[in-house]
Amino acid sequence: MKSSVFSFAASLALQYIGAAQAGVITPLSPTVSIKNGTVHGIKDYVWNQDYFLGIPYARPPVGPLRFRPPQHINTKLGNIQAKKYGVHCFGFGWDQDGFEQSEDCLTLNIFRPAGISSNAKLPVAIWIHGGGFMGGGAPDPRYNMTWMVDQSAQIGSPIIGVTINYRLSGWGFLAGSEVEGTQNLNAGLKDQRLAMHWVKENIRAFGGDPAKVTIFGESAGGTSIGLQQIAFNGRDDGLFRGAIQQSGSAISWGPTSSPKDFQEDFDAVVAAASCADQPSPLNCLRNAPAATLNAVFADQWWQPVIDGQFLTEYGSQALKNGRYVKVPTIVGTTSDEGASFGTIGANNDTDIANYFAGASKWSSATIQELLTLYPADVSIPPAENFTGQDDGTSINGAAYHRAAAFVGDFMFIANRRHTAEILSSQGVPVWSFRFRALCNGIEAYEGAGHFSEVGFVFHNLNGEGYVGPYDNGNPLGGPKAAEYAGLADFMSRSWIRFIAHRDPRVGTSSSDLKWVPYGHGAGKRQIVFDIISTGGSYIETDDYRQEGIAFMNEYALQTHR
Repeated sequence: MKSSVFSFAASLALQYIGAAQAGVITPLSPTVSIKNGTVHGIKDYVWNQDYFLGIPYARPPVGPLRFRPPQHINTKLGNIQAKKYGVHCFGFGWDQDGFEQSEDCLTLNIFRPAGISSNAKLPVAIWIHGGGFMGGGAPDPRYNMTWMVDQSAQIGSPIIGVTINYRLSGWGFLAGSEVEGTQNLNAGLKDQRLAMHWVKENIRAFGGDPAKVTIFGESAGGTSIGLQQIAFNGRDDGLFRGAIQQSGSAISWGPTSSPKDFQEDFDAVVAAASCADQPSPLNCLRNAPAATLNAVFADQWWQPVIDGQFLTEYGSQALKNGRYVKVPTIVGTTSDEGASFGTIGANNDTDIANYFAGASKWSSATIQELLTLYPADVSIPPAENFTGQDDGTSINGAAYHRAAAFVGDFMFIANRRHTAEILSSQGVPVWSFRFRALCNGIEAYEGAGHFSEVGFVFHNLNGEGYVGPYDNGNPLGGPKAAEYAGLADFMSRSWIRFIAHRDPRVGTSSSDLKWVPYGHGAGKRQIVFDIISTGGSYIETDDYRQEGIAFMNEYALQTHR
């Protein structure tokens, strides 16, 4: 199995060494002609793929273009050397660790089977990374599309993979009354949109079909997918024909803000940059040192806002009103999302109520009603997962499991169910999933937390790019590596089948579990992904914690979602 022997970095090194020793004449640099230049990539002889890395898709958003929507490249670039990743966009959090960062970061990466012609017309998958709109980047090894493209070739449904950068934090989501009405809000989402336009205009030259694009992402990336579907009142610009939302949707994990909600943060940035007395503080910020701005952004959390243009209404309303791009969609979460975010030090009702008084816009009466729908014996993960000491409650408070259920449903699971219910009721083909596998080295009380499924989707059997808390840094390693590999085969290929055919069931073998569409009403069915030793994958009715989740969704507007 190639992925158990060669890392991506090792394969890139071997392509040069092996070619030199063997006297290979075939050029190491596949070339593709696009509208504004010739792209020179890398041939990987280990994986038999071509990589085109760090391709600019927009003009550098620096100087006068800082804090503006991304601009098309309207000049000839000549020879574009696409042999290494670009840098991360400026951001914050551990997803940035070890990566060079810059304002000049609007690049994308293309992974394709080697040697395909421009007439191949392969389906295309565009990955939008997560990180809370604060961190992350396409160069992250965890988002290397090599293994997924390899799986697609193995099952006879070859695809092209694309990963993109977009501006983060205040660089991409600066807001305030001075920014409102200037068309400069939600620049990070507009970066994503322009990258999709670039793919539509250029991917045919790489052998892709611009009419067969699927967008997918996780967490803030999954939310981005949902927001791209409702953008411009659901206007269909022909940018994608399928969508996959992992732990995120158009219904945001928290209240969606207005530009004025960030006024205090904007004023702090203006003060730090000595721009308060300038005729145009925003123009002044465009000339401020990047380090000055980063020092302030590091203590702030900028997010997408309702801007009246790109985003015109709350996600739940956009879906309810049918104002979204209606394409086949996969939505899903992990079983234990709240185990990753429910560490709020909760010991009783008051602790949970106090947390939600700040985290949501629910009234105190609504919170008290919800507490009755999440009784003390609710458990995330299920109680049967535990043997011996329950470190969850000893570390995070006696009400940890109750808080985890409450928080996870509020942030992700209720939103996923609401999205699946609305789409299916409006006749949109939708498949829903719950990821339940406990990754290598994870404590039972943590369960299948946020981000757990990503390595399986990417078929990242070596755990490239992962660090603790996993044993040896690999969530798919350890004593159950063979079981994890089997689940990764199933999940990655399900995603590929959806990308290629808009239906994850097409081409499945007789031994594969068939992932049934969600349906609506009493027929709400979804797949549960798990490894064999803990029951394997199966189909369930999506009705757990039904009353509490239904109540949350009924009051979605009260929380500005």
